[in-house]
Amino acid sequence: MSDYLSHLNPSQRAAVEHFCGPLLVVAGAGSGKTRALTYRIANLIRVHRIDPENILAVTFTNKAAREMKERIEKIFAEQLAQDEYGKPFSLLSPREQTQLRSRAYRNHLKDLWIGTFHALCARILRFDIDKYQSPQGHRWTKQFSIFDESDVQGLIKNIVTGKLNLDTKRFDPRSVRFAISNAKNLGLSPEEYLRENPDYKGRVIAEVYELYLAGLAENNALDFDDLILIPVRLFEQNEQILAYWHKRFRHVLVDEYQDTNRTQYDLIRLLVTNGESARNFDDWQQRSVL
Repeated sequence: MSDYLSHLNPSQRAAVEHFCGPLLVVAGAGSGKTRALTYRIANLIRVHRIDPENILAVTFTNKAAREMKERIEKIFAEQLAQDEYGKPFSLLSPREQTQLRSRAYRNHLKDLWIGTFHALCARILRFDIDKYQSPQGHRWTKQFSIFDESDVQGLIKNIVTGKLNLDTKRFDPRSVRFAISNAKNLGLSPEEYLRENPDYKGRVIAEVYELYLAGLAENNALDFDDLILIPVRLFEQNEQILAYWHKRFRHVLVDEYQDTNRTQYDLIRLLVTNGESARNFDDWQQRSVL
C-alpha cells in the first residue's frame, strides 16, 4: 500500500485516504487535484472494497472526465502488471498492455459514473424522467431529445417574433435566451422569475419562458439547463426516486466544486443528504463527499 501511494505528497495522500464524511480540498492550478481524485477513486475500490457503481465523480468538461477514466484504468492496469508479471506496466508488450487495460476497465471502470454534470444527469433522466411532471403539467418520455443551441434559439425566436410579435430590438431573442438560461441556473420557474422581476420586461420574459417550456415539452425535448434542473426538481418531487439515487451514490466526488452554480449545488446536496439540509445531515457511515 505504501508503494501504491508513495509518490503523492502529504496533502494529496490525506485526500486520497480520507474515507467517510465530507472533505473540501482547496488547491490551485497544477497542484495535482485530478491526481488526488483519481487515486481516491482507486483507493475506495482497492482498499475499502467500494463497489464502483456506488461512486459518482463529476467534472466540468468531457476532457477532464476522459483523463480521469484513463488514469484510473492505468492505476489498476499497473496493479495487474505487478501481480501477474512482476514488472511495471510500461515494460509489457503492447498486447499484454491492451489485455490488462481491458480487464481493468471491465472490473473497475465499467460501472463507475464519471462525467460532466450534463452527461451524468442525462443518464439519470433516461431512467426516471417519465416519473416527473413539471409545475406547468408538462411531461417527457425516456426517449427525449436534447436541443442544441441552434434549436433553442429557433424556438425562442419563433415565440418572440411569431407568437408574441415583440420588438426584437427591445427583446432580442439571444438576450431573452440568456435571461431564461440564467433563471434555470438559479432554479427559478417562470412564476418565480416574475416575482423577482415584476417590471414590464420581467413580465414579458416570464411569458416567453412559459411558452418556451411548453414548446420544449411539445417536442419531448430538453435544453442543456434542463438536464440539471429537472433532476433537481424530480428529486424534490419524488422521495422514492431520490432515495434510490442517494443509496446508489454513496461516494460523491466533485471536481472544481467552486464553479458549481445553484442548481448544480442543489443536485449534489440532494444526492448526498437525501433531501435533508446540508447543515443537519450527519449520517456519514460508509458515505463521503469530496
